[in-house]
Amino acid sequence: MKAAVKSLFYKVRPYKIPQQYNFHLGYIFHTENVFDQALFSKLLSFCQEYYSITGKRPICTVMAGTSPKVAAGCAEHKCSDEMLAARYHQLASVATLGYHGHFYLNPALYHRFESEIRSNNFITAPLETQFSRDLDWFKKHNLNHNGLYAGGWWFMNSQLIELLMNAGFKFDFSFSKSSFFRNQYSHKLIQENSINTGQSFKIVKGDTTLYEIQNLIGAHTTPFVDDFYRVLSGLLTPSQLEVVGVLNSHDYDLDYKNTLMIIRDAAAQKSVRFFDAEDLLNNSSFNFTKTITL
Repeated sequence: MKAAVKSLFYKVRPYKIPQQYNFHLGYIFHTENVFDQALFSKLLSFCQEYYSITGKRPICTVMAGTSPKVAAGCAEHKCSDEMLAARYHQLASVATLGYHGHFYLNPALYHRFESEIRSNNFITAPLETQFSRDLDWFKKHNLNHNGLYAGGWWFMNSQLIELLMNAGFKFDFSFSKSSFFRNQYSHKLIQENSINTGQSFKIVKGDTTLYEIQNLIGAHTTPFVDDFYRVLSGLLTPSQLEVVGVLNSHDYDLDYKNTLMIIRDAAAQKSVRFFDAEDLLNNSSFNFTKTITL
């Protein structure tokens, strides 16, 4: 739809944030291209601006230098392993770090689509090996992932959940009701347990718990606030009036201007409050109303 036509359409039928809901919003990055200095500078600036608007820090889930995709990017941009880690430490001054996992059936063939571990393309052994190697890299470089995780390609299954639990992770942001951000496992789990959009839940195995905060919607890419509220409204459940979730983007596809436009507009709404990782980790007034047992 051309901008002029869309502008006229929204004048006739405007979309505003639904006032009957209370929104608790955070922001999460799937941070993959920190080796690119231009993108890294843009990300730092966005995090600072986001904080100035909301008073909260975004979450940047980052990829380990052991990822073959990241290693290749580092080589191309002449960013050493130590420089990558140093940039992550710098990023931690304006955002809260987490872990973003991308896994491959064969890491040597990472550039092939068929090697990517997704919902129906999975073997346990390479997942476990790469997960362990990534966490060792974080430890080696004294980087704290803060027990926060977001899945690459939105991949999630019971084996990965157990790995996260065993490694001490507390919060995961890989589940979503949006058709753009789900795989078969996560979608089935949400459906079978009648989980609404924006309903936080916890997954329990024995005495270990992984808390789930849903991804709601992707970063904004148009100059129309109405676009954002129209898409968000289409995901909401009338019976779920407390909507908790994160907005998301990659560092490399961030629409800086239009995303901040949405953040400013949302922050001005009485029905919207923002949260960050510190709020989650301090367990301040978040209600995980449903428990799923593995």
